[in-house]
Amino acid sequence: METTDDRLPDLMRRAAETLEPHYPDLVERGMRRGVVRRRRRRVLSVAATAAAVAMTVGGIAVVQANFGPQAGQPPVAGNSTPEPSAPSAPSAPGVSATPVPPPPASPAETLRTLDGLVPGLTTSGGRTWGDDFIGAGLFVDDGQGKAWLEVGIQTVKYDPNCTDQPESQNCKVMPDGTFFRSYSGTDAGTTYNSVVLEYPDRRVISLTSTNSLGLKMPPVRPEPPLSIEQLKEMAYSVSWTFPPANYGKNLNR
Repeated sequence: METTDDRLPDLMRRAAETLEPHYPDLVERGMRRGVVRRRRRRVLSVAATAAAVAMTVGGIAVVQANFGPQAGQPPVAGNSTPEPSAPSAPSAPGVSATPVPPPPASPAETLRTLDGLVPGLTTSGGRTWGDDFIGAGLFVDDGQGKAWLEVGIQTVKYDPNCTDQPESQNCKVMPDGTFFRSYSGTDAGTTYNSVVLEYPDRRVISLTSTNSLGLKMPPVRPEPPLSIEQLKEMAYSVSWTFPPANYGKNLNR
């Protein structure tokens, strides 16, 4: 009769033959463990890299704080604060980048220019006239009585020169190429000082200061209030504008 001890080896052998290992479960657990390990390695790697960068940036900041930037060395990218740019200077009021052309020549503008160029004298009673030129005049007063001052501007059709002028008008060719004439005289009781400025491009301006209330009128004071030098300075002003050569119509007046 077989005992339990006799049957035990046979039972163990049968159990071993029917035992099936759970390979899918083992593989799944192994894969999960691998994923977890890889995640841990990535986290540790990122943390180490961040620590290294922080230590590098911190070291640079400490060096710059203690010693300042080295001469000739460019700033470290991403670490230095850019200097604020200086604000651009505001444009002066009334100043334009493009030059403003002067207003066109007209009787009214000529009278305004004449009035504005009178050197420190009281002015009154302005008027204008002309046909192929622009004439303007007004009274000026230096405290010794008012007297007549007039201007004529024109663009002539001849070439200015001193050859055709009488000696009494003292014509001179100036260093800038202009032709300047100056003379004084008496006409029908009126004493006057006159200047004529002619440009090579045929612009002409004449100024006359009298000791009366108009040309060929009785004198009201001993001398004209404006001298030749004062009239010359007025004539050379850049404030004048001139009409074109075909301005108006010559009425032989």
